[in-house]
This record gives sequence, structure tokens and C-alpha cells, in this order.
Amino acid sequence: MRKALSCLFASLGLMLLAAAPAWAQVAFLPEIRGGVAARDVLTPGTNLFDPGRVRDLNVELLFAVPDLNAWTVLGELRPHLGASISLNGKESLAYAGLSWTFRAPVLPIMAELGLGGALHSGSLGTAPSRFGCAVLAQGQASIGVEVLPRTTLMATLQHATDFGLCNTANDGLTTAGLRLGVRF
Repeated sequence: MRKALSCLFASLGLMLLAAAPAWAQVAFLPEIRGGVAARDVLTPGTNLFDPGRVRDLNVELLFAVPDLNAWTVLGELRPHLGASISLNGKESLAYAGLSWTFRAPVLPIMAELGLGGALHSGSLGTAPSRFGCAVLAQGQASIGVEVLPRTTLMATLQHATDFGLCNTANDGLTTAGLRLGVRF
């Protein structure tokens, strides 16, 4: 039995070593992002640059799907999965979708648009929520500059809404923030 387990582990180790070059060529998770944001930035009279309004955290994972880039001439299409977490008891969002990223060929700048869907934490509790639907449409736009190799600082605007489809008037949730993205 002991010899059989040793052979099994040795075989698994050899398979992992043989597969390592293939994994290096196809990075499944090429970028991780994180940052802070202020919510309800489109409310009239809001000071966007007030640091006291920064009460949300954001984390996002971008994935690589090589066949997806055949659909684009410029830039790259990548699925994303993320969360915007409120630190003061407001609705938090978990979202997923597709991002299109364009990186300038010579300059260290990038621009990105993303669309998808989101679930909000307000639908899980008993307290009234600003949204009538549990599922929301979510969009985001970012512009950034590469501050270090493979590291981008970006300004992001994110909006989520149910378009009033669930018999509740809503103005949506708009956040603005800064994120740092690290590419692998």
C-alpha cells in the first residue's frame, strides 16, 4: 500500500512538472485589483473629493479566456468577478461580467469598460433597500496609468441599477474610487 501511494504521488508530481510550461503560457487569473470608493457620487451637492465619504472597499479578479480575444481588434476581453463592500452598513455588491481593456501601445495608460450583473446584500436582509430587485445591471469605466511594471493605478466609476423594474423607484448606486491593479 505504501509503495502504491508513493507511485501515485510521484506520478502526480511528474504530471504537474510537465504541465508547468503550459500553465505559464495561459495565465488563468492574469490580474487582481483592489481599492477604495465613495458612494452616491452623483447626488447633487456631493463633494467628490471629501475623504470622509470613502467608505467602500472594492476587489476584482479578471480572468483570461484566449478564444474571447478573437472577437476584438483592439484591446482584450476578459471576464471579471468582483465585490464592492460597504463599511457603513449600506448595500454591498457582488458582480460579474465582461471587461474590455485597451492599453496604449507606447504610453503607459489604459482605458476599460465593463458590463454585467450584480447581486446586492440589501435583498438578503429584512431592512428596506434602495433597490426593488435582487439582481441588478452593473457597469463600470476605468482609466489608469502604469505606475510600476505590471502595476496600474486607476480611477473607476461604477453604477448599478434595477431600472425600476421591480416596482420601486431607484436612482441606482454610483461609486467613484481609486484601485490598484496587479498583472501576473
